[in-house]
Amino acid sequence: MFIRIVLVLLVLSWSVGLAQAEWKKLTDSPNFGGFIVYVETTSFRIDKGSGLVKMWILYDFKTSQEGYQVPYLSMRIQRQYDCKQERARMLAQSFFGDHMAKGDVISTESPEGTWMPVGPGTIGKSLWELACSNSKP
Repeated sequence: MFIRIVLVLLVLSWSVGLAQAEWKKLTDSPNFGGFIVYVETTSFRIDKGSGLVKMWILYDFKTSQEGYQVPYLSMRIQRQYDCKQERARMLAQSFFGDHMAKGDVISTESPEGTWMPVGPGTIGKSLWELACSNSKP
């Protein structure tokens, strides 16, 4: 329980730093009623030795999404990218009641997901390419 509280406090402290984030549009998609993907390029944390990059991503949905107790309109995710093995994993995610990570926080999680390969022709591949374009030694 103590670890969970510490993780929530860490995520909330990251949220304060991202409150003034400058989101840059990466792409959009008609899936899930339509959404736009933004990245916070000043949030990149690069370990050139290991080839690992951390980056914050924002999914801003055009229509209300279901999946939690209440609908949400945006989702902010911190992902880690492995530039040497072309894979990614989630480190943290938050769901918001309004656009652009504003409004009520619906849910915040820090699951440190398992590594997954980056599929060709996907938004995930575009995100991996962006993250890894800055990680060259």
